[in-house]
Amino acid sequence: MDGCRNAIEEPVIEEAKAQIKKLGAALQQKVDLSEVVAFALNRLPTMYATTQRGWMQQRKRARDEFSVQITTAVRQAMMGVRRDPLRESVPLPESELESQARSLARLQKVLHKEDLKWKDVPASVHEAITNIRLRGAVGFSHLSLTRRNVQDIKSYLKRTKSLDGSFASKQPTLGLSEQTMRASLEAKEFESYMTGAVCSYRNTLENLVMSVAQRQVQRLNPDVSQNIKLEDVMAYALNRLPPMYATSNEGLKQQRQRAKSELAHEIMVRVREAILAVGKVPVRLLPPLPFSKFNAEQDVALTELAHILQRTDITWRNVADVIEEVLKQTEDGDSSWFKLSQAANK
Repeated sequence: MDGCRNAIEEPVIEEAKAQIKKLGAALQQKVDLSEVVAFALNRLPTMYATTQRGWMQQRKRARDEFSVQITTAVRQAMMGVRRDPLRESVPLPESELESQARSLARLQKVLHKEDLKWKDVPASVHEAITNIRLRGAVGFSHLSLTRRNVQDIKSYLKRTKSLDGSFASKQPTLGLSEQTMRASLEAKEFESYMTGAVCSYRNTLENLVMSVAQRQVQRLNPDVSQNIKLEDVMAYALNRLPPMYATSNEGLKQQRQRAKSELAHEIMVRVREAILAVGKVPVRLLPPLPFSKFNAEQDVALTELAHILQRTDITWRNVADVIEEVLKQTEDGDSSWFKLSQAANK
C-alpha cells in the first residue's frame, strides 16, 4: 500500500534497532527485529497518512507525543519476543510483503549496492554486465573482442536510453546551500521509503479494510465515487481500528480469523464512516506521500531496462529475478539476450 502508510512504524523500527544494538552479540542473535516491531506496533495507536502533509504531521505526532510509549512498547517486546530454536515458524507469504521498496532492496543485494536508488538501476546493471564480461576475458586471448563487446553494450545502452532518469537535470539551478538541504531531505525521505523493507510484518487489517472499502465505493453513484480516494478511506478506517500486525503465516491466519470473528461489524462501520467523512471534504490536489518521487523514478528505470533487455514483461515485482537471470546468463557466457536486443533495436 504505497499510497497509505502507517507513520508510527518508522520510529518503532528505529527504537527497536537501537535497543537491539545495546544487547550482546549472543542475545542479538535471539531477537528477531520484525517480531519486536510487530509486537510493539500492536500496542501502539495507528497513524496512517496518505499525503505529504499528513505524513509529516503524523510522524511529528508519533515522535513528540508517543516517544515514551514507543520506548516502553519496544522494551516490552524485547522481553516478550525471543527466538525459540525448537519452534519453527513459517514466514509470511511473499505476496503479503511485496512492495516497490522491498523489490529495490532485493536489487541492492543482487547488484551489491546498499544505497542503490531506482534511478541508478539501469546504469548499475550496465556496470555489472560490463564487469562480468571483462572478468571473463582475463583468461582468454581474445580480450580485444570482449572489450569491443563491452563497447557495443555501452553504445547500445546510450541508444536505447529513451528517457532521462536524471531528475536533477530538469530542476532549475540551485545554490549550494539549497542543493545541500534538498539532498539531505531526499536522503531522509529515501530512508523512510526503505524503512519497511528491512522487516517482514504486515497489518492484517490492511487487506481486509481495502477489500471492504473497494466494495462499498463501487456501490456508490459514479458521480460520488470518482471524488473519493480509496487510500483516504482506508487511512481513516485503519486509524480507528486496532492494529493487528503479524510476522508469520500462522500469525496471519490467526489475526485474520480474529478480525473476521470479532471485528467484522466494526470494520464495516468504520469504512462507512470513512466514506461519509471523505465524501464531505472538498477535493484538494494535495501532494501525495513523499515516496511518490521514488516510484516515479522506478517507472523510468523499468522503461529503460525494458529497452535495454528487450523484454516487455519487466515489472517492479519481477525485476530483481530478471536482472539476476541476465547476470547469470552473462556469467555463463550466454549473450543471446544481448544479441536479440541488438537485432530488435536495429
